[in-house]
Amino acid sequence: MHDYDAEYRRLKITGHRGWAGSAQERNLARMTDALDRLEREFLPSPPARILELGCGNGMSWSLLMAGKGYEVHGVDISETAIVWAKEQFAERVLCGAFREGDVCEMPFIPDASLDIVMDGSCLHCLIERDRTRCLQEVHRILRPDGVFVVSTMCGLPKSDDAKARFDPVASQLLQDGRPYRTLKPLADIAQELRGTGFEVQDSWLRTNPWWDHATMICRIIDGQNSSGSG
Repeated sequence: MHDYDAEYRRLKITGHRGWAGSAQERNLARMTDALDRLEREFLPSPPARILELGCGNGMSWSLLMAGKGYEVHGVDISETAIVWAKEQFAERVLCGAFREGDVCEMPFIPDASLDIVMDGSCLHCLIERDRTRCLQEVHRILRPDGVFVVSTMCGLPKSDDAKARFDPVASQLLQDGRPYRTLKPLADIAQELRGTGFEVQDSWLRTNPWWDHATMICRIIDGQNSSGSG
């Protein structure tokens, strides 16, 4: 597994605001536009209860949604990121509850207790079986009428570097010869979501020179449990 804690320590020491490093401000502007659309068309109003998967240091969806009055919760595998998130929210006098944990196993979150689950570009960091485990957990903790917003890499690699590191059989990007990111066509991700009990209500795509990125609005399929069976 990638050493996310070491990366967050490096980012903090070097004075960056979040995971995106020097691109953090540009990413926040893009996410602000996306959140405006999500609020208009899909999300319940504040103070709905939201969880950000892979919240990092809290400076992405958590920051934006806390500023709008949502009840914000975040989970991340990095201890450094969680401590940093608490510091960032305290400095801004924002309310948020952040916890170190594995998004594939969240027993500390009750069943059907969340109105919104936001994927903080976390799903594409999960490999193989962990993706199913995470999606099953989201299905468990989301209210039946809740909204799951997936933000994920998708498509095929475009840049020469990405192509050289891509395993087309496993749909994975490699780093140092090991699986690092999952990169699947949008239709395959939708099928994966449906297999764990979600229906994609809407989606849109952002094209990049290296690969594309999708935002997918998902809801629980009526009468299905988290294994996708009726």
